[in-house]
Amino acid sequence: MMDGEGDVVAGWKNKFQAAMANVTPASVLASQHAKMAAPGTAKN
Repeated sequence: MMDGEGDVVAGWKNKFQAAMANVTPASVLASQHAKMAAPGTAKN
Protein backbone atom coordinates (compact mmCIF):
# COMPACT_ATOMS: atom_id res chain seq x y z
CA MET A 1 0.00 0.00 0.00
CA MET A 2 2.88 2.36 0.61
CA ASP A 3 3.74 2.09 -3.09
CA GLY A 4 0.20 3.10 -4.06
CA GLU A 5 -0.67 -0.36 -5.36
CA GLY A 6 -3.30 -1.50 -2.86
CA ASP A 7 -6.56 -0.21 -1.45
CA VAL A 8 -8.51 -1.22 1.63
CA VAL A 9 -12.28 -0.94 1.31
CA ALA A 10 -14.47 -1.93 4.25
CA GLY A 11 -18.06 -3.11 3.85
CA TRP A 12 -19.73 -4.85 0.93
CA LYS A 13 -21.61 -1.76 -0.25
CA ASN A 14 -18.38 0.23 -0.39
CA LYS A 15 -16.61 -2.65 -2.17
CA PHE A 16 -19.38 -2.80 -4.75
CA GLN A 17 -19.25 0.97 -5.28
CA ALA A 18 -15.46 0.89 -5.64
CA ALA A 19 -15.67 -1.97 -8.16
CA MET A 20 -18.32 -0.18 -10.19
CA ALA A 21 -16.24 3.02 -10.22
CA ASN A 22 -13.55 1.15 -12.17
CA VAL A 23 -15.93 0.35 -15.04
CA THR A 24 -18.23 3.38 -15.01
CA PRO A 25 -17.52 6.34 -17.34
CA ALA A 26 -16.16 9.45 -15.65
CA SER A 27 -19.13 11.56 -16.75
CA VAL A 28 -21.55 9.23 -14.91
CA LEU A 29 -19.36 9.25 -11.79
CA ALA A 30 -19.24 13.05 -11.87
CA SER A 31 -23.02 13.24 -12.11
CA GLN A 32 -23.46 10.86 -9.17
CA HIS A 33 -20.94 12.78 -7.09
CA ALA A 34 -22.68 16.08 -7.83
CA LYS A 35 -25.95 14.64 -6.52
CA MET A 36 -24.29 13.37 -3.31
CA ALA A 37 -22.32 16.59 -2.70
CA ALA A 38 -25.13 19.05 -3.42
CA PRO A 39 -26.06 21.44 -0.58
CA GLY A 40 -28.91 20.15 1.56
CA THR A 41 -28.24 16.45 0.90
CA ALA A 42 -26.53 15.73 4.22
CA LYS A 43 -28.31 13.50 6.71
CA ASN A 44 -28.93 15.06 10.10
